[in-house]
Amino acid sequence: MNDQHKKWLEGRGIPSDLAARMGITGATRDGKCWLSIPYHLDGQIVNRKHRRIDEKQHSMDKGGKLCLWNAEVLSGQGEVIITEGEFDALAVMAAGFERVVSVPNGAPQESIDDPQNANRYGFLWEHEAALKGIESFVLATDGDKAGRALAHDLAAILGPERCKFIDYPQGCKDLNEVLVQLGEREVVKLIVDAKPFPVAGIYRMSDFPEADELRSMDTGIECLDPYMSLVLGSFTVFTGYSNMGKSTVLNTIIAHCLSRNVPVCVASFETAPKPILRDSIARSLLGCSFEEFPRHPGRKDAYDLIERRMSVISNTLDDDTDIDLDYYLELCRVAVVRHGAKFIILDPWNEIEHKRNRDETETDYIGRAIRALKRFARRYSVALWVVAHPTKPQGREGPPGLYDISGSANWVNKADYGLIYHREDKTVNAGILKVAKVRMGFPGECGVIDVKMDEGTSRIVSLL
Repeated sequence: MNDQHKKWLEGRGIPSDLAARMGITGATRDGKCWLSIPYHLDGQIVNRKHRRIDEKQHSMDKGGKLCLWNAEVLSGQGEVIITEGEFDALAVMAAGFERVVSVPNGAPQESIDDPQNANRYGFLWEHEAALKGIESFVLATDGDKAGRALAHDLAAILGPERCKFIDYPQGCKDLNEVLVQLGEREVVKLIVDAKPFPVAGIYRMSDFPEADELRSMDTGIECLDPYMSLVLGSFTVFTGYSNMGKSTVLNTIIAHCLSRNVPVCVASFETAPKPILRDSIARSLLGCSFEEFPRHPGRKDAYDLIERRMSVISNTLDDDTDIDLDYYLELCRVAVVRHGAKFIILDPWNEIEHKRNRDETETDYIGRAIRALKRFARRYSVALWVVAHPTKPQGREGPPGLYDISGSANWVNKADYGLIYHREDKTVNAGILKVAKVRMGFPGECGVIDVKMDEGTSRIVSLL
C-alpha cells in the first residue's frame, strides 16, 4: 500500500498495519488507487474484492467464490459479529474485537420471502457446520432500509434466538461511521449493548407496555351491573334459546348506550331494521309501553338519536351480498372510523357466511374467527358482543350453558364475558340472566339474576 492507501484507511479510523495484517493490498490502475481485499476458504484465497478509494466503486475476481470474509474466526469460541462490509468489520477489529466476519455482497433492497433457499445467501452454506456451532451473533448491518433487510434475512437463516442487533446513534448508519465520529469506546459499547433480535411470541416483562386501566360503562340493566360491564377492548358471547327475549336484553343495553351518546353498531340479521329494530330500541329509549309508543311525544327525538348514534350492518338492501367474517369486520371498521362506534353487536353468529379453509375443522374455524374478533375489539377499543345460539335442548330442562353453543368450546375458553338469558316458560314474564364467564382482571363476577321485561318501559329489569 502506498501513502494514499494508508491515508484513506487512517481517515476511516482503520490502522493501515491492521489492514495489511488482514492481507489487504494496494494497487494503482489508470492513475486511480484501489484496495484489494482477499477472501479465504480452507486456507486458500478464493476471491478478491477490489475497492476504489476516491469513490464507491468495487468489483470481484471473475469466477471467484462467494464466502464470508475473515471466515477463519468461525472455528473458535464466542460470539461472532457480522457486518455488511469489510471496512465495518475492520472498524470492529480496530475497537478490539477479533471474531468478526462480513458478508461478501452487501445488502438487498428488500428482505427476501425465503432467505434460506435464496441464491443471494448461498455463500453461507460454505460455512454451514461452523455457523451451527456459534452460540450467538451480533448482526451489525447498516442502519438503513437495506441493512435492516439484510439483518432480517440473516436472522431468519441463523435463527433469531441466536441473534442480536445494534441501535445506531443519530447521524451514524454503520460501525465505521461510529468509529470515525465517536471513537472506539462507542463501537465497543454498541456491540456489548446489542439487543436480542425479536422473536414473535416471546418477550421480557420490560417489552410489555404498562396496561391501561380498563375503560367500562354500566349496561343499563341495573341488576346486571354488579356482575358485568361494557368494557372497551372486550369480547362477549351472549347465548340463549331462540324466541326467549334476548333481543329485549340487547335493546335495553343499546338504548342505554345511545342515551349516554355512546355510538353503537348493530348487525341484526334476524330483525328487520325498520320498523321492528328501530321501534324496539326507541321504545326502550323512551321507557314507554308498546301501546303508548305510537303517540308518544318523544318518538321523533328517539328516531333522531338512533339516526345519529347507531349504524346498522345489513344485507337486506342487497340480497346478493354475502357477509362473511372478513367483510363483517371491515364494515365494523368503517363504523368505528366513520361513526365512532364503541359498542358492536353481531346478532346472530350463524347468519353470517362462514368460509372455512380447506381441511379446517369447525372448531379450528371458530377458534380462528374468535381470535379475529378479539383482535378487532382490542385494536379499535370497542365492546364487541356476539349472539351465538346453543344447540336445541332435546328434551333437557333448564338454561343452556356456554358449552352448549353450536360449534365449539372456544366460545367458553376465549370469551371475556359469557352471558346467558333463559325463560323456563315462554308464557310467563320471568327469566334469568346468568353471567357464566368473567375473565380474570375484568370487572364483575359470575352470578344469576332474576329478571323480567317491564312492559311499561320496554326494558329488562329485576324481577324482585
